[in-house]
Amino acid sequence: MRIVGKCIYLRAIDSEDNKLLFELINDPETEKMVGGSSWPVSKEEQEMWQKDQIGRKDILRCIIVEKDTDNPVGTIILSDIDSKNGVAQVHIKILNEFRGKGFGTDSLNVIVQFAFFELRLNCLYAEILSYNSASVGMFEKCGFRKEGMLRERIYKNGQYCDILTYSLLVRDVEKENALGNRK
Repeated sequence: MRIVGKCIYLRAIDSEDNKLLFELINDPETEKMVGGSSWPVSKEEQEMWQKDQIGRKDILRCIIVEKDTDNPVGTIILSDIDSKNGVAQVHIKILNEFRGKGFGTDSLNVIVQFAFFELRLNCLYAEILSYNSASVGMFEKCGFRKEGMLRERIYKNGQYCDILTYSLLVRDVEKENALGNRK
C-alpha cells in the first residue's frame, strides 16, 4: 500500500532500503539535527535491526519516495503508537540533497492525515532540538503547536541542548479541513 501526497508517496521499508537507512543513520549532518544518541552502525547491525522490527504494531516506518523519479528521499516514522489513548510520536529524516524542497512538509501532512483518519489517532507529537529551525518551521507550517521545552535534555556537539515539544490534535486538522485551510 502507498500513502500518496502531492510530490511524494510513503511505502513500507523493505530490504532494498538498507543502503538509504545505512546512509541516514551514519550521516553526521543528520545526526546533529535529531535527538537521541548515535554512533557508527555497521551494515550487519542495520540489517539485524531491520529484521527485529518485523511484526511490531507500535511503530509505522515508511520510506519517503519522490513521485516523479521514484527515488527514496528519507524516512518518516510513527513510534510509540498507543491505540488506546490515540497518541504517537512523529520522526522524520530527509537525505541532505533533498532538504528544503518540500518533501518533508508533504510527508508530514500525509502522515498526519493517515494517522488521524485511518489509524484513528487523536494526538501526534514531536520532540525537536531547539536549534533545528528547519524542523521547527516545518512542524509549525503543518499546524503543530509548541507545548513546551525539555531543558538540557540532549547532549550534542559538546553541550547540553533543549528539546522543544510540539503536538497536533485531530480536532485541529478537522477544523482546518472544514475551513479548507489544509496545506
